[in-house]
Amino acid sequence: MLNTFIVGGGRAGLGLHWQVLRKLRDRPDTADLWAPGQPVVWDVQDISERARSEGLVAARSLEHAATLADPAETVVHLCTPPIGRFDVLRELADLGYTRIIVEKPMTVGVTGLDAIDTLARVRGLRLRVVSPWLASALTHELTAQVRRGSLGALRSLSFTQSKPRWSRTLRSHDHGTAFDVELPHSIGVALRLAGDARVVAASVTDMRIGEQVIPRMGAARLTLRHQGGVITEFHSDLTSPIRERRIGLRFDAGQAEGHYPISDVDHHASLTVQEGTGAAAAAAPRLLFDDALTRYIEGAYRDYATGADRTSDDYAIARRVVQLLQDARLTASASLPETDSAPPLTGATTALGNGASHEG
Repeated sequence: MLNTFIVGGGRAGLGLHWQVLRKLRDRPDTADLWAPGQPVVWDVQDISERARSEGLVAARSLEHAATLADPAETVVHLCTPPIGRFDVLRELADLGYTRIIVEKPMTVGVTGLDAIDTLARVRGLRLRVVSPWLASALTHELTAQVRRGSLGALRSLSFTQSKPRWSRTLRSHDHGTAFDVELPHSIGVALRLAGDARVVAASVTDMRIGEQVIPRMGAARLTLRHQGGVITEFHSDLTSPIRERRIGLRFDAGQAEGHYPISDVDHHASLTVQEGTGAAAAAAPRLLFDDALTRYIEGAYRDYATGADRTSDDYAIARRVVQLLQDARLTASASLPETDSAPPLTGATTALGNGASHEG
């Protein structure tokens, strides 16, 4: 039975992870996972009042948290922005924590990846990087479709991820570019479906709200070429008036289209598979229950509780996502005018805080 320690009390920590955990803790079929006592939360800001209202114990520091729940029997949810992540991981390891669920992306840029890899290996950390779309029922259905080969070989993928993100972008700078908000979800799915890839094109625009300009937080476009020749196109528009999370697959003899849940308020996806082309290929969409984050977190806790080690695939994909996002930012930066005075496209620019890297 395991304790819970949430590091970061913002959108990801309390708005997403804790809501999933609270739901799981109320289910009779998961009662075997939870140690008695209240879960612990810590943030650089004082969140003691909110913690009490949520049924949590607010720690004064990471060290204080280690006295509230035994690190050897605790799962950490690291829900702070990726800047400074290695330092937080090292401090957690020093305190004896080894079971750590890390919000995506694992870090900003590639320089921190080797350091995290070494720390995890030397200190025996069992890191899981949050990848709800990899646990998604829709992704599982699409993966099975690709493996069956009933529509022939996969030829291309496309992702459209749009939503209005004006207010949150004005309030918080926990993402450096539009590449870092929605694309970490879909790049991982593309790697799962089509294998490793390289960046062949990338671009990004500014967000404009009246006279205010937020550099590189408008729309992002990215093209990947996978080792097997599949091309994946991504388009993410954070200035769109509508919300959409669409995936399209084109095969030799048909196509598939899916829509992931657009937020945490509804947990259903849709999938349409068509054999052939034209009007004769029309097919009705199939609805799927798809509470992906709950499925992911429950699976992580069960693996931690039983000692099962199914972390390598998700971790490898999460690591590759960081590398591809870095390549995308650099490729997009190279195409910008030399007179552009905005900072370079290397990722988020904020320090450790109560922001969150996970988007619902």
